[in-house]
Amino acid sequence: MAQELMIETGPAIGGLKERVAAYERRLIQEALWLAGGNQRRAAAALGCLPTTLNEKMRRLGLRGESDLLRPELHSEDTTLQDQTGSIWHTG
Repeated sequence: MAQELMIETGPAIGGLKERVAAYERRLIQEALWLAGGNQRRAAAALGCLPTTLNEKMRRLGLRGESDLLRPELHSEDTTLQDQTGSIWHTG
């Protein structure tokens, strides 16, 4: 008899791949919102290249301002620091 792994994280959203994609999508949306939609600043805050951010956005189906997500809508704290040393804290 196989055991099932039960993780209490809110509504079920699928397996590991789907959960990682959902978490990555949320982080990118929050970083873009905090950066006022500026992809270069959001990429710097996330610690990746703008080209990497653009590829992730394309893969996750994120396109425009309607995809920006206000950070205070989440209960989990998120801290982002861009290359200028500015720290963005949400939550």
